[in-house]
Amino acid sequence: MNKNTLAVWIILVCYICIAGYQLHLPGLHYDEAQESGLPALQIASGKEVSSFRNIGFGNNRFPIMVQDYIGAIHVYITVPFVAILGPSTVSVRIPSILIGVTILLLMFSFIRTVWGTRIALLATVLLAMHPSFVFWSRQGTLIASVTLALMIALFWACRNWYIRGTWQTAIVVGLLAGLGTYSKILFVWILLGIVSTTIIINLPNLMFGHKKVWPRQPNYIDIIAAIAGFAIGISPIVVFNSMSKGASFVRTGNIATSNSNLLENVLGRTDHFVAVLTGNSHFWYLGSSPGNRLWLWALVISLIVSITSTVWHQTRSQKNFILLLLLLTSLLQVPFTPTPSGLFPHHLAIFTPLWTTLVAVSITNIPRLLRQIYPLSKKYHFTMLIVIAWAFTTLITKDLLTNIKMHATLGKVGGESPHTDAIYTLANHLDSMSPQNTVALDWGFAPQVQFLTNERIKPQEVFGFTEKTDTGFVERLDHFYPDSDTVYVLHTEDKSFINRRTDFALYTSSRGLHLKNIGTISQSSGTPIFEIFVAYKEK
Repeated sequence: MNKNTLAVWIILVCYICIAGYQLHLPGLHYDEAQESGLPALQIASGKEVSSFRNIGFGNNRFPIMVQDYIGAIHVYITVPFVAILGPSTVSVRIPSILIGVTILLLMFSFIRTVWGTRIALLATVLLAMHPSFVFWSRQGTLIASVTLALMIALFWACRNWYIRGTWQTAIVVGLLAGLGTYSKILFVWILLGIVSTTIIINLPNLMFGHKKVWPRQPNYIDIIAAIAGFAIGISPIVVFNSMSKGASFVRTGNIATSNSNLLENVLGRTDHFVAVLTGNSHFWYLGSSPGNRLWLWALVISLIVSITSTVWHQTRSQKNFILLLLLLTSLLQVPFTPTPSGLFPHHLAIFTPLWTTLVAVSITNIPRLLRQIYPLSKKYHFTMLIVIAWAFTTLITKDLLTNIKMHATLGKVGGESPHTDAIYTLANHLDSMSPQNTVALDWGFAPQVQFLTNERIKPQEVFGFTEKTDTGFVERLDHFYPDSDTVYVLHTEDKSFINRRTDFALYTSSRGLHLKNIGTISQSSGTPIFEIFVAYKEK
């Protein structure tokens, strides 16, 4: 085993230890169960799958999509782990950790082919210790972390096509682009970034009528192969929309029109960008999110170095172009990234590997740039190398300390709100009660309970996914009336997401029923979060 291989193994082991520590915390999230764990359990058990929009393959309805804009890749990756380990939070998160390992390996391999082994190792360790990457890769389903792996694989495939120029490499580029789009529709941000940057780089050639094109001139076979690969990769979306008669296009189409208020979008995304880059604030649900503000300075310095290097050299080298590609893709389009589901910080998780790469490549370029702009003596050059090594060591150490602090707080708090570890207590409590019917009067816990109890308890969501109570609310409740063996679960008043407490009280009163609280479930912090009720008539 050579020293580079050993270094990669050390990075991976450190990442697994930090990301895999107390893996059951925070509590299993709604999306982790709904979009990965529960369908994986049903597939592993040979049962009919509760597939999205009731659309799937075969008699068991194997899922194609888990949302209109998210593919079912995570489901199939999770199936063997649920089959072996059973329905648990760990069986859902281990495959997410392994996807994180895959991302690091792909990143190292891609960067090494462009900038060499040392920079590849540095960029990989920066990502492996970054708080946003560490804690989001634990809950990979939330960010569809497979999109990060497909993104890096796509950049690497583009590089291979540039070098070899064969139709085989072109079809791989198209296939990865299609699979990335299938995995999550926001992958179009990456595709738009690549296309836009390529156009910008080639503008001088287009303006002056030069035939030379960067990265290389594609021939008809390359174009056909890339299109064919993309068609194969994106085919599940086409099939799904065909089976749904285009119903899902309505929501997916919102990606072009949602959050159309430009100023609001720019301000919101800028705030998210700083939060995700520094690992600050957006992990509130873990109990603390101190972050590492040094990342902001590191990125600013890397941008200055990148721009200075480009202007000073005025060269059109492939390394400069690739760095420009990563820069434009990961930074300049961040404020203009609408989604069908609103603006959330975790949408920017896909850019984190690109940011760490920019910092690693640019800052390590400082000594060479200074030597060319203003020749330094060997003594000053060596001093500069020591300063840069110290800066990177400080940045990585601060990330490590931040991760340790966040884990320490998480161990005490257990997770907040939709990430609460109280979900385990709720699932166990309902499982011990074994009611004939369990009614969920709020969002945020039904699929987790069903998954964690191995489907012995199947809470029925009757609240309706609307801001105000819809006309079918009473009818859905009547389905369980006058069954006396029914329990109703909802969040406490201050923890509600879709508050139906008042409407439910009015309903029971109109039916001559009284409500009795038979259980309150609290978080590890001691804050009550779930309440269990029964409805009865006085004799």
